[in-house]
Amino acid sequence: MSRSFKDGAIYLFVRADYKKPTWMCRVRVPGIKGYTCRSTRTTNEHEAYKFADDLYHEILVKVRGGADLNSRRISEAIESYSKRFKRDEDRLSVRYRLQFLERCKPFFGKKTFADLNTSFFDKLFDHLSETSAKGLLSANTVKRQQSDLKNFLNWCVEEDYLPAVPKFPRLKSKHSRRPHFDPAAWRKLARHLREFVKVTNGKTLRDRMMLRDYVLILANTGIRGGEARNLKWRDIREVRGDGSTNIVLMVSGKTGQREVVASKEDVSKYFKRIFELRCKELTKIAGKATDPSADDLVFCHPDGSPILSFKKSFASLLKSAGVETDTFGQRRTIYSLRHTYATFRLQEGVNHYTLAKNMGTSVAMLEKHYGHTSNVAAADELTKRKVRSPRSNELSTGKPKSALDWLKS
Repeated sequence: MSRSFKDGAIYLFVRADYKKPTWMCRVRVPGIKGYTCRSTRTTNEHEAYKFADDLYHEILVKVRGGADLNSRRISEAIESYSKRFKRDEDRLSVRYRLQFLERCKPFFGKKTFADLNTSFFDKLFDHLSETSAKGLLSANTVKRQQSDLKNFLNWCVEEDYLPAVPKFPRLKSKHSRRPHFDPAAWRKLARHLREFVKVTNGKTLRDRMMLRDYVLILANTGIRGGEARNLKWRDIREVRGDGSTNIVLMVSGKTGQREVVASKEDVSKYFKRIFELRCKELTKIAGKATDPSADDLVFCHPDGSPILSFKKSFASLLKSAGVETDTFGQRRTIYSLRHTYATFRLQEGVNHYTLAKNMGTSVAMLEKHYGHTSNVAAADELTKRKVRSPRSNELSTGKPKSALDWLKS
């Protein structure tokens, strides 16, 4: 059984091998070669014709708009992308990106790359907001999701799934100050940290000691959480400048590798505490005096595996210290430690360009988010202080010392 319409442009037929007499359709549109075949999913002839006629006009509009009808499905590319980067799942950024794409797959359905446009992305992010357990997504969350999606689409361009990344909808959000710790809140948190580690349970004590020094190191160096997670003992060295001794960290994160300079006076005792803790743990395991190796991670569990996240324990710390939000009501996160570092250093008069280079960001980003912080005075060094305490002269050589050398001293 079959029917033909529009001079054969629409052809309806029923396949003999189907148990139900479901109508199939075959559509031919001027301007393209071959046919487009679909199941109408109905046994009603009139409904089948309406489906085929809609399909005909839909394809006709796409052809006249210059769309590629041979475009591949987005879900197919997601599968390939996931297989390609599955081995890198130990990196949180990759893991979150893969999880995000899995959330998008039901929305993509059978859509192809030819369907991608600004309107499509608007609908996608509306869908993600509606299906989010937290309700309406914040501007920062949408911005991060757009970044993950662009990363995926850039890969698709390289793999010839689509010719170019389409335009994304513009985010409408106010530029607000980044939540950080003002001096009063920071003093409150620092005092609480001293009480925070006064516990008797061995595992709890270990976790809190590691968190304490993690917080203090991030706040005094400005490094990102991901950069701290990858930090190894070989990445830390001691160097002498003109009358001062500094610590240099070789970090690797989302902006690549860079050297981060911090005052030895500010951070050395925190690294030494972690080093001594690891020495005790390794000695207990080995049954003899053992130090961490140069390739061991700084922030790790007793077995040496990386601590993937301090997020929950940090939130608990802030709650117990009573400093969960800033004066604007914004909730503080681990990233607030980086913002605190930037704010304090700018207030100390560190040059914007020098600070941006040390933090692995741009001067524009500093001015955008920390414009409220006055640039008191220009500075030639990152470890400049308004009030300096006398420097120790324990080192007589200007040559850099590795972490394992100065931590043992």
